[in-house]
Amino acid sequence: MTEQKKSRAFECRIRDKRNAKFKRALFICSFIGIPVLHFLLFFVYTNADTIFLSFQTFDNMSGGYKWIGLRNYKEFFSGFTQANSVMPKAIRNSIYFFLLNDFVILPLSFISAFFLYKKIPLGNAFRVLFFLPSIISVVILTMLFSFMFDSSIGVFDSLLRSLGLGHLISELGWFGDARYAMPLLLLYCVWAGIGYNVVLLSGAMSRIPQEIIESGRLDGMSMFREMITITLPLVGATLSTLFMMGITVIFTLFMQPMLITNGGPNGETYTIALYIVNSIRAEGNLTMGATVGILCALVGTPIVVLVRKVLEKIFPIYEY
Repeated sequence: MTEQKKSRAFECRIRDKRNAKFKRALFICSFIGIPVLHFLLFFVYTNADTIFLSFQTFDNMSGGYKWIGLRNYKEFFSGFTQANSVMPKAIRNSIYFFLLNDFVILPLSFISAFFLYKKIPLGNAFRVLFFLPSIISVVILTMLFSFMFDSSIGVFDSLLRSLGLGHLISELGWFGDARYAMPLLLLYCVWAGIGYNVVLLSGAMSRIPQEIIESGRLDGMSMFREMITITLPLVGATLSTLFMMGITVIFTLFMQPMLITNGGPNGETYTIALYIVNSIRAEGNLTMGATVGILCALVGTPIVVLVRKVLEKIFPIYEY
């Protein structure tokens, strides 16, 4: 009987170990399976389908898609030579938004975050005011911005008239005039874009060890030198991330021009992403949208990788 009990106990231990291994494997698979499925469905399948779609066109006769090879790509590049093509303007404007984001908004955000970090009077109130546009829906923000320049109820027009400068008001409306539409869109991006960066940079600055700052002050370091030689390198990783996000604006920004001007007047405020959206939304041309998206990926991926390598050398990650 003793031998039988030992044998049963041994078998129970073996069974328990197998059950434990099975439960552990099931637990791991359940956590890994969801992100893997998400990756396969929303990245692999979506991108593969987009690639195949760029080589096809919709056939009204059969009600399906048929293979046409490189015709979509040829039509896209031939469109640059057409007088009414908005794509050259879209590329130009997308680069404008990138330059604005990375070389105007980002430096302004860094300087603003630094002064908030130095605890200027009412610093917390300014931080809330900076971040407020970032937590309000972009639809509401663009609507408010449009109302400011409305010809009938706009504050800006009323201000110009009160100053005796009513002759400067555009007869076509500020967003209907090709001279002012794009500059006003850039102004909107400055107004709405600084707050998000300020909050992230303020958080990065708050983690800087105070011992480093105090050591610099003992050596007679000025505030400007502190900002350039200490704060800037130590928040370089955050700046690099924000700079990289600014590069993606070239291929992703469409909501602001779509809501404020819808690409007008005469395509003066189009962007690459808005061109893709309108190709699909207004024209129902999925294949051309897929074609432009593939071209953006082919152009953008090497740029992002190269810039990332450069930024890693300029702003190494410091452990503190």
